[in-house]
Amino acid sequence: MIVERVPVVAALAPAEATLERLDPLSAAAARPVTIGAAILALAMPLVAVATRWSEVVAPAWLAVSLLALIAAVWLMLDRSRLSRPVWRAPSAQLLQLLLIVMIVTSMLSTLQANPVVRADWAPLVTGIVLIALTPYRPAREIALWAVVHTLICAMLGMMQAPWAVTDVPTLTYAVTGSLPVAALGFAAAAYARSLNGSIARWQQRAWAAAQETAAHQRGSVARSVQQQRITTLNREAVPYLSRVVDADELTDDDRAEARRLARSIRALLVADVERGWASTLLDDLVGRHPHLNIVARADDPDDLGGAATLEQRTLLRAIGELSIRRLAATELDLRLRSDEGRLQVQWLIATPKPTVDALRDLRGVIELVRGVTERSTADRREGRIALEFEYGF
Repeated sequence: MIVERVPVVAALAPAEATLERLDPLSAAAARPVTIGAAILALAMPLVAVATRWSEVVAPAWLAVSLLALIAAVWLMLDRSRLSRPVWRAPSAQLLQLLLIVMIVTSMLSTLQANPVVRADWAPLVTGIVLIALTPYRPAREIALWAVVHTLICAMLGMMQAPWAVTDVPTLTYAVTGSLPVAALGFAAAAYARSLNGSIARWQQRAWAAAQETAAHQRGSVARSVQQQRITTLNREAVPYLSRVVDADELTDDDRAEARRLARSIRALLVADVERGWASTLLDDLVGRHPHLNIVARADDPDDLGGAATLEQRTLLRAIGELSIRRLAATELDLRLRSDEGRLQVQWLIATPKPTVDALRDLRGVIELVRGVTERSTADRREGRIALEFEYGF
């Protein structure tokens, strides 16, 4: 029985969704922008320190600040790599804590020696990092941390007011110290929410159209299955019945043939009833390429494929089709298992291509798998390409 489920994209609000999960290929394309933001974030403090070294009264705190920044940038670049799983909340929170350490220690390095009303480099760098996180973190999380960083920078700005030479209200230092991170952080959150909301709405319409098309095609699929049964009957049963009608009497061979045909037809009907979605998928993929000699096997005893969501089944079909078209696959093995409600998927693909070439040809689908699944891996195992992942979020 096929269980209809609401697509994942429909369940995620724009403030909770990420571009990396909604549109993994676009997030992968944003990687150069992330690298550029990281370079800018590292360059700004170096320029600021070089031009205002006289204001540094505690070089040790400056060193801690720069180390925290380097660690945050490294974490951001590492977690946004295509070979890494989707960025999870714990490491994202660690990055924000590193930014807080950077802000505080940067202020301590110039305490009592920064008398001019102006924005320091730490709030600007923090805002740049928040912008760089838009493809990977939810808009709500970015907005929350923008508030936290803004408040911290405002308090630190007010702490330096007693040593200022400009006669302005203390609140002015809070504004000038926190304005860069507030402007950049809230802009990043607004952009992420708008972009993710647009993509989510487009995907909902696309999945609705796909479901409507699938509903229209169910009748033709049922007729195709029925036609296969009729073809089997015409090829085996009808000639036998015609021979029996023309014969004067039934022989023992005729009775044995009747029993064999009965078992064959019964086995065919039982196989059609028990055939799971995974087996049907592989049969359809192989049937679309009759000129190729492909061995396909499905291991899905609980018919988890039939209970999967539409987008999950679409991804499985895309992997199988691309394996045949791009890798010239000679063997396809699909294994589906369930672990505490999480759908675990394993593809084993035999291909004559070298491992490096095969993984390069599957680069697009591997990026897609990384974006919409968890714990994804792609490597060579026992002479075959192994692609493993699981659904669960």
